[in-house]
Amino acid sequence: MQKLWIGLAGFSTLVLGTPTFAGTPHAFNAARPPIVSEDFEAIPIVSRGDALSIACDALQYRKPSSDVRVVLTISAAPGETSPGYKQVMATEEELMRGAVRVRVPNVPDIENHTINLDVYVINDEGSNKSCDAGHWKIS
Repeated sequence: MQKLWIGLAGFSTLVLGTPTFAGTPHAFNAARPPIVSEDFEAIPIVSRGDALSIACDALQYRKPSSDVRVVLTISAAPGETSPGYKQVMATEEELMRGAVRVRVPNVPDIENHTINLDVYVINDEGSNKSCDAGHWKIS
C-alpha cells in the first residue's frame, strides 16, 4: 500500500503538476495529523464536503465515453458503529487527465467512520478497471 501512495504522489506531481490529494490543504496539517492504524498505515483525515483528487492507472488510459465512479465503502474499524449503509458514491465528480476530483458526500452519520476509497472505470465494450485509493477517516 505504501508503494501505491508513493507512486501516486510521484506520478501526480511529475505529470499533473499538482499534489495527489489537492483540494483540502487542511487534511494534512499539524492541527489534523493522519491517524496511524495498528498496521502502521497513515490514514488521512477529511471532512464531509472536502474535495479530493485521485490519480491512478485505471484513469490514465480511459476513453472519453468511459463511466467513472468513485465509491466510499464503510470499513469496519474497531470501535465504530454502522451508519446504516455500506457504500456511498462520491459527489461532484470532475475528470481530468489521469485523475478524478470528487467531493466527500454530505450523507448522514458518516462522520467518525473509516472508509475505503475505490475508483471504477467502465468502458463501452464492457471492460472495467479499478484502483484502490486507500483508507480515509471522515471527521
